[in-house]
Amino acid sequence: MNDHVRMNVHLIGGQNAGWFEGKTVLLLQLSSIICGSVLVLLLCAYGYILWDKHAARRRVVVQAKWLHEFNAEGEGSALRNYFDTGELDSALLNMSGDQQAVLQGILLQRLSQGPREMELARIRFLSWRVFESSYRTRLGSRKWSVRVNTLLYVEQFHMIELLPKLEDILRSASCTPLERFIILRMYARTGYMRVLKELLRKDTLLSDSQYLQILLPLTDEMWLKLMEHFKELSYQVQCTFIDALRIRDEQTDNAISLLEALILGGDAELRTRSLQALAHVEKKDKRLLRQLLLVWNEQGDERPRSERLVVARLMGSIREEAFVPLLKRLMGDPSFQIRQEAANSLARYEQAVEELRYTASEHPDKYARQIAEETLERKQYGRKMD
Repeated sequence: MNDHVRMNVHLIGGQNAGWFEGKTVLLLQLSSIICGSVLVLLLCAYGYILWDKHAARRRVVVQAKWLHEFNAEGEGSALRNYFDTGELDSALLNMSGDQQAVLQGILLQRLSQGPREMELARIRFLSWRVFESSYRTRLGSRKWSVRVNTLLYVEQFHMIELLPKLEDILRSASCTPLERFIILRMYARTGYMRVLKELLRKDTLLSDSQYLQILLPLTDEMWLKLMEHFKELSYQVQCTFIDALRIRDEQTDNAISLLEALILGGDAELRTRSLQALAHVEKKDKRLLRQLLLVWNEQGDERPRSERLVVARLMGSIREEAFVPLLKRLMGDPSFQIRQEAANSLARYEQAVEELRYTASEHPDKYARQIAEETLERKQYGRKMD
């Protein structure tokens, strides 16, 4: 027992009683061990923070140095020479991790500037030669953030050579919806046919916006095949497919035939979206569409609000004489938005003033009379302004 312990035993030992009696030395030793351990842990944490800061500063210095060399003008820059001549120097293929990080940033910056076709091809080739190995390793990482960031790099550099590797990720049970979305979007952009099989799956758990980003860049060949298998798609993909068809402004015979068939279908959501898509198609067969809308009219009052609204708008763009009674009826719709849309559509007809006056005075529904008066006043005011 050293002097320090003896002194503490002398000071507090005499006051102990019960279980603590005779165990003062043991308690002091345990307290010393705990305090010493905490002190060591604090020193280790402090040392780690200092080392991490030093390493970060060193990486910044090294990256700044390589960034300067990569962007340097003249014969001394291997990267500059590669972009000018296409000759790949061995210095670009044997890089450390910090050098690769700098090169990755430079190539991404060039991609964001919209390079020409030749430069774009060289960027993709160089990124494949330099990053292929490290990207393969990162794609197998257990960290979700590492895998996702790597997938985004693979997509930006258009690494089609890694597409088979991405299939392994899709088959993995640990593949998250975001990873699946990035992979399918890359499949679509690169024309990889596997995307069709994935779109036919019923359990991909993607959002409408994500499906839209996958469908829009599909090639014409993929688009046609997907249209042929429309009935096999999940309901969510079917709805998004019609929206994509409208955004892409598809005016092929197959696309128009599909839309016209869906208008006569039993699903209100598909009918509404198809009508919205057809309203933007220039080549639509107005005579056929007129017949379809007249058929729709037989059960129009029972159709959902969104569908009645689209039909009212479509009748204004087609402007067929047979639609006038239907528009007048829609002007008495319970929804104010539909009444207004129907009145606006009717105002686009040649005989609009006469029809609006008649509706304002003779229509049995008071709301139809009100909206007709408002539309008529607005139309007459517009004529005065002209």
